[in-house]
This record gives sequence, C-alpha cells and structure tokens, in this order.
Amino acid sequence: MTRKHPHFDDGGTLDWHTHYADALAEASKDGKIVFIEMGRELCSQCRTLVQSIVPMEGVARVLKEHYVALASDADAPEHPVIDLAMENMQDAMMLPFVLFVDGDGKFLGGSHGAVAPDTFLEKIESLVAT
Repeated sequence: MTRKHPHFDDGGTLDWHTHYADALAEASKDGKIVFIEMGRELCSQCRTLVQSIVPMEGVARVLKEHYVALASDADAPEHPVIDLAMENMQDAMMLPFVLFVDGDGKFLGGSHGAVAPDTFLEKIESLVAT
C-alpha cells in the first residue's frame, strides 16, 4: 500500500514517508537517494511541486526508480531534517525546501522556492548520474 503525501495528492506517484529515519533506512537498504520535500499545506509552491511536477512522466519515472520520498512539515520538522537545511541551505528563504541525501544522510544538494519542471528533472537525473 502506498503512503500518501500528508497534504497533497500526487496521484499515487510516490510512497511518502513522514519520518526521516524510516526514509533513510529504506534508502540505505535499497541504494537510493532521499528526496525531502519540506513544506506546509497552505504553500502553493509546495502544492505545485507535489501535485503537478512530481507526477509528470519523466520526473515520476526517475523518482520511483532512484529515490525515497519524505514529506517534512515545515512547521514541525524533525531535528535531523532542519539540521540538514540549516547546515547546507543557509540562504533558503522560500518554501518548499527540497533536500537530497544519500542513504547515510550525507547532503547531496537542495533548492528552495518555485522550481520549473525541467530544472527539477535535470537535478534529480544529475544526482543519480554521479
């Protein structure tokens, strides 16, 4: 059974974790990258990312094959997630905050604010190519 994103409907595209440790354990076990979407329910850019960009054919294919998804609540983020953001994305000002970590929790990259579908696809493809 696929776990739904707690705020948005991605059309059943991803199996969303809500706890960092669970997402990290799965990524470590399966050799995948953790895609962390940190946002809030009232954020239109967060909604656009999850409901419009994530389900796009090319994006969905790459995410399903190479990533484990984590929905992190920006109003009550888990300590490891906020620590990653504070240490690696000091200039992040707009939601959603997107972070990528490997199965060991090593920060691989991130972004903040609105993102174009092509830019997001390029980013997720580049991380699996390295």
